[in-house]
Amino acid sequence: MGKLKVVVDRVLCEGIGPCAEETKYIELDRRHKAVILEPGKDKEKLFEEVAEKRKQEVILDLTIDEEDEIFRAAEACPIKAIFIYDPETGEQLYP
Repeated sequence: MGKLKVVVDRVLCEGIGPCAEETKYIELDRRHKAVILEPGKDKEKLFEEVAEKRKQEVILDLTIDEEDEIFRAAEACPIKAIFIYDPETGEQLYP
């Protein structure tokens, strides 16, 4: 298991949606903006929490396969609105 900091720029996000097809950790809300689903949090409450935010940042503890999913999701975004960082060093891993 590894940790990744995943950031969605909700201003850049155009709600096209291929990111949500790649991982269980991203869904589009009612405004068609990407939301990072946080384990243990109610999805509808999370949608409300991030509705007016410009960015959503979440540190996820992931298996190797889930890490691959997150990178595929970020790569699938045609406008590069998903950023991935190493939470310990702050190094940007994608894009």
